[in-house]
Amino acid sequence: MKRVFICSPFAGDIERNVEVAKKLCRMAMDQGYAPFAPHLLYPRFVDDHDPEERSTGISCGLAYMQTCSEVWAFTGNGISKGMQQELSHAREIGKTIVEIHEVE
Repeated sequence: MKRVFICSPFAGDIERNVEVAKKLCRMAMDQGYAPFAPHLLYPRFVDDHDPEERSTGISCGLAYMQTCSEVWAFTGNGISKGMQQELSHAREIGKTIVEIHEVE
């Protein structure tokens, strides 16, 4: 089963952004992929408002990205700073980036 890294905004309208990430994960599962959305996992035990903890959480997500076949980037609401880091890393390590502009 192919692994897909889900890249979408988290900060700002967190409730809406979490729903978008969940929908992206569901889309991936429905297509037979194993999704990973670090922003649905790490904020459960990392303080996203503490710059050092946020950086560590992002680094953990980037480490997992290494194992993924693709990166799905939701760009329908713009690209956040965290997404910029993830997309830059994806390009550096040669991952296929699939842009998604809207979710149902």
